[in-house]
Amino acid sequence: MSGLNLIERAIAKPLKWFSGSKVARNAGNQVFNNNRAYIDGLGVASIIAKDGLGCYLYVTQSLNNKDIPDDKRSFVASLDLTNGVLMIALQLLMFFTVSHKVCQTKMFDKFFGKMFDRPIKKAYQALAKNEPRFAGLEDIKFEKEFTKIRNNVKDAFGGVTSLVAASIIGKRVLVPFIATPLAGTVEKKMKEKMDAKKGIKPENDANKDNSQPSMQGGMKDAPAASTQPALVAPQFDTGSTNLLDKYRKQQQ
Repeated sequence: MSGLNLIERAIAKPLKWFSGSKVARNAGNQVFNNNRAYIDGLGVASIIAKDGLGCYLYVTQSLNNKDIPDDKRSFVASLDLTNGVLMIALQLLMFFTVSHKVCQTKMFDKFFGKMFDRPIKKAYQALAKNEPRFAGLEDIKFEKEFTKIRNNVKDAFGGVTSLVAASIIGKRVLVPFIATPLAGTVEKKMKEKMDAKKGIKPENDANKDNSQPSMQGGMKDAPAASTQPALVAPQFDTGSTNLLDKYRKQQQ
């Protein structure tokens, strides 16, 4: 049996188990019923699961990578860990913020509110009545269908904006500005834990070498400043064309 067949069999068993589980059946029913909130959450959950697995693999690879110097290996691993944690946290934060009902209503009204206001709705209704197939269209039915279309567009808008906010703004814009400063803090804590395991005490001000001369001692040994007046550079005629200056020089 080839290696590819072994991999297929190894993947097929967990997938078969998951497809028959209660969670998978519930997800299929929600997607079939066009539950937009569930679909959006499922999409973000898949992205976060992928980033979590990638974070684990990156950190493990950095800690065991012999091509990275020993003194830089912990920093690279801490940077990978910080990136992974921030990506997951900020994606969740941006998703739950943008997908909130209040935020979605304000965003949708700002971008597409005018397309569904009362004058536009009346214009659509007048155009529909001019069509022969909609000649007997009642106002109540038109209102119901128009509201349904608006809700469907709003749901689609919410799904797109939530995924964009999570995967682009949170992951690609905010994370790089925060990850690098935090990586230094994470590296310091990791080094302290490793030193504690090895029995190395952290350095502090009391353990530092105090053999360097102080500023006061240096100032005492320094020669006193000279009290003689500074020599004034001789003044030369720079060839000024000011007639008043030439007249004053002649009088002197």
